[in-house]
Amino acid sequence: MRLPDGRPPITCKEEVMGVIGYGRLGKRIAALGQALGMRVLVASRNTSATPLLADGLPAPNPADDRIPFHQVLRQSTVVVLSLPRNSETLNLISTAELANMHPYAVVINISRGGIVHEAAMVQALKEKRIAGYATDVYQVEPVGGPEDTPLLEEDTKDLNITMSPHLAWFSQRTIINLGDLLKETVESWAAGNPVNVIV
Repeated sequence: MRLPDGRPPITCKEEVMGVIGYGRLGKRIAALGQALGMRVLVASRNTSATPLLADGLPAPNPADDRIPFHQVLRQSTVVVLSLPRNSETLNLISTAELANMHPYAVVINISRGGIVHEAAMVQALKEKRIAGYATDVYQVEPVGGPEDTPLLEEDTKDLNITMSPHLAWFSQRTIINLGDLLKETVESWAAGNPVNVIV
């Protein structure tokens, strides 16, 4: 149980948690990190264009105290991904982003498969560019073996990878919440006030 440079792990007070995706789950993860004594950084969206004001200067970041995406990757020793999969987030974490990360970084993917480029992750772990990867989601699901994900290939068994079969969400409370959400959504739609609208 050592870091890539052979040193023992650092303590929670020395950890910097980067939260990528600051919805309901991301906010709860950030609170947990703070409760453990970690410094928590919340990433702004990773966009190619910086919004400009009429005078050509960068617009202020409307997202309270968020840090640019690439700075969060550089500074964080724990990177938690909790964002939806869409055209902007597909392969959000790939070779360039992994190369930009702190060498002690552990990436925790609790979002959706496809946000982390799995082959790039395996390569980064083999080259000891980061310390570890934990995931509950995969590019191809259900995962049956190495034909579905490079995370299960024979040469990965000595890498610091923790995997679970996309069941972290499953609990009695989640099933109740899903039923409540379905009921609220249908009732709101029937009343002419739709909620949880996905565009």
